[in-house]
Amino acid sequence: MDFLMRKMTGIEGPIKNGVPSDAFLEGIADTGTTITSPSVGPDAPVYQFSLQVTPIGGAGAPYPVVVKSAVPRLYIPMVLPGIRVGVMIDPTNPQKVSIDFSRINAGSPAGAGGPGGMDINFDASGQPQAGQVSALVGAVRSGSMPTTRGSADQLLATGTHGTAVVTSAQPLGKTVRDINPNADPSRLNDPMWVFTVEVTLPGMPPFPAVFGHRVPLTKLAAVAPGVKVAVAVNLANPSQEVAIDWDQSPIA
Repeated sequence: MDFLMRKMTGIEGPIKNGVPSDAFLEGIADTGTTITSPSVGPDAPVYQFSLQVTPIGGAGAPYPVVVKSAVPRLYIPMVLPGIRVGVMIDPTNPQKVSIDFSRINAGSPAGAGGPGGMDINFDASGQPQAGQVSALVGAVRSGSMPTTRGSADQLLATGTHGTAVVTSAQPLGKTVRDINPNADPSRLNDPMWVFTVEVTLPGMPPFPAVFGHRVPLTKLAAVAPGVKVAVAVNLANPSQEVAIDWDQSPIA
């Protein structure tokens, strides 16, 4: 089925014996097509991507490649011009490239220090610098930056309530089941994401925060930069202990 879909849509499929590298995403064009398959999930949109691919081994100047690819809906909010993505390069034909969306901002260096052991730098609008979200994902996966400590429900009950604007969001590739198999059974299949947000609390100037948090399956389509959500914050650690109130989010 996947092979037939690729033939019909012109999508580049997995490359046998491909060499992993990365590419700068210069442009995106919507083809108006969606596909459903085991490899990309339901109703995945097909886009045409203009890439500047890093040569195999990093030697030589980047070169342009145009490729069509279906984007799993989980990754749509992060697929924007200006990011770096992981790619697999055909060693016999460097123009033949497939995109690995699980490696968004591939090759970006992780920092040290700062929240959760990360050197997170934000600009005036609260947006993290390039590559920082990818580094955050690695920090959460390694345990150096934990997901929301304790119960998010408890934080929603006891924390200081306000709002936050999502500045970036990226899936961890884990579910609640992976993090806490004893959680509410209705939430076990919810994916875990890393968020950076700009928080606004009553009587305080806005401030950035970074944290891991579950996303209900019914809310996945609403998660994107610029979305406003209801939150509760632990004022003892406001840069990391933030809980999203999904019942009240997103806020129109």
